[in-house]
Amino acid sequence: MTSYHLRVAGALLATSALVIACGFATDPVAANGGNSTSGDGGVVSGGNADAGMSHGGTSSASAWLHTSGNHILHSDGRTWHGRGANLHDTRSCDACTYEPPSVAEVERRIDELVDVWKANFIRLDLESYASSSGRMQWQTVLADPGYLADIGRIVDYIGTKPGVYVMLSIWNDPSLSSIGWPQAATNSELATLVATFASAPHVLFGVSNEPQSNSDGALDAQVWTAMNAAVAAIRAVEDEVRVPPHIVAVQGTRDWGRQLDYYLTHPITAGGGTNVAYETHVYDPEIDFPALFETAAKTLPVIIGEFGPSQGMSEADASALQQAAEQMEIPHLAWTFHMRCSPNLLVDNSGGGCGRGMPLQPTSWGKIVKDRLAMPW
Repeated sequence: MTSYHLRVAGALLATSALVIACGFATDPVAANGGNSTSGDGGVVSGGNADAGMSHGGTSSASAWLHTSGNHILHSDGRTWHGRGANLHDTRSCDACTYEPPSVAEVERRIDELVDVWKANFIRLDLESYASSSGRMQWQTVLADPGYLADIGRIVDYIGTKPGVYVMLSIWNDPSLSSIGWPQAATNSELATLVATFASAPHVLFGVSNEPQSNSDGALDAQVWTAMNAAVAAIRAVEDEVRVPPHIVAVQGTRDWGRQLDYYLTHPITAGGGTNVAYETHVYDPEIDFPALFETAAKTLPVIIGEFGPSQGMSEADASALQQAAEQMEIPHLAWTFHMRCSPNLLVDNSGGGCGRGMPLQPTSWGKIVKDRLAMPW
């Protein structure tokens, strides 16, 4: 059996029991009791001796990341310099949903992004829909075991790339609220993902994509509650299967995930707030960087989950962001390793199709990212 199937056989049974016991399917607030972690985000007390080994690759106990102060660190205390790009799963930003899934195509793009472009951080954007509307692949990881298996194979493949980390992000998903908040159903999906990849130290989790609207911050407290519940759901599974707490990214409370300021005075408390990072998406001019990530990153561990030349951001602004993020040691991910999900890092050589097997040629924006990734950091 593949490493994915060996891992998932028991994991889904454990998750099902947790979902029922914790009420994730009906109660958006998961219990926060029983978390026991070392102060630096180390191994959960009583964790099993094999928790540091990934079934998906060559990772070992030394590969686990943790937060300390305003940074994400390796186990030896070095600041983690994660940078790369967003990558879509087999659904491919709705470009491939009307065809059978191809894990091989995603793996081909991973090879290009990691081996050629030299990325060491990938945000894998998980994509599902409320109805098929003619699609062949569209259901969530809870409703489609084949989709979960495909994600497992992709994550395992990334695990074969030394030093490369992947953030599994609930990106386009019917479980999210109409304005992008994680809900009880989202927490059930997260519980399944965490149980499936519990022993993989190269995996991070992103609980949602972009909380929208709320431009005046009036709903910040409610967004915080939803994010805190999602983290609690993740920690409950980790505690049950006795593994170290993974890095979990919560997104900005408003303006499509941009704003992190509420977390400065209200950090996530679930699981003691251990190993939580704060994710912002930046499509704005350089003058806005202090408000969007530079101020927050002085206090909080920040991940820039998306950025690129779109809306108010130029290519020059995007280049400035790469430089600023490296100077402040902030992990950052360009949008997106795709040909038709703007702003695109790849030229559309698909002829309007799914893009399987097409030449992976960088756009002008892609060349900026590729050239920067080739530089030491």
